[in-house]
Amino acid sequence: MNLPLLLTLLLILCSFSLLTSCQDPTTGITQVEGKVINNYNGQGVTGSSVQVYHASSGGGYVQVGTSYPTDAQGQFSFQFDADSKSGYLVKATAPPGYSTDWAVAPSLTAGRKNTGLVIPMMAPAWVRLQIVDAPPKNRVSMHISGYEGPGDRLNYPRDTTLIRPMVAGYATKIIWVIEDEKGYPTQYSKDVKLAPLDTSTIPITF
Repeated sequence: MNLPLLLTLLLILCSFSLLTSCQDPTTGITQVEGKVINNYNGQGVTGSSVQVYHASSGGGYVQVGTSYPTDAQGQFSFQFDADSKSGYLVKATAPPGYSTDWAVAPSLTAGRKNTGLVIPMMAPAWVRLQIVDAPPKNRVSMHISGYEGPGDRLNYPRDTTLIRPMVAGYATKIIWVIEDEKGYPTQYSKDVKLAPLDTSTIPITF
């Protein structure tokens, strides 16, 4: 093999090795840089904070270290020490309830530079559930769902009001199933689509 060809092959191999080393995950110091934006207008979010999460062996995600504040334009830059080669992502939060959905949280390459990240945050909204035991009084159980979390199971409820969070800007359905004393269920629902920071009242009478 002649020398120019050998040098060319060595250069290609070195370039490939360098490119691979820059992309493959490893452990150690991980650089994270980017911007937190409002999902509705694309503007940077002042007063937000960024948190790294790692996939748990038992399912779900656990926080890695403390959160990192952004600047006035929503920019952030920090490092953390990754002890695993994979399973990292980053989310953001801001008052009074803005947060990043798990489905759009950017993933991180451990042990490498992660730059140009964009973390979208959705605005919160709330539903006010007004539960009224109208005459004649009934002993019932009910389950209410359609907002953030697993929903609420209420056994023999009295007049009460529950306020629950949900993500603004998306059409969803609040569903409640009422079981009478004999255990027969009846399902009801109401379609809702709330503007950012809005609250909708839903009466539930039984």
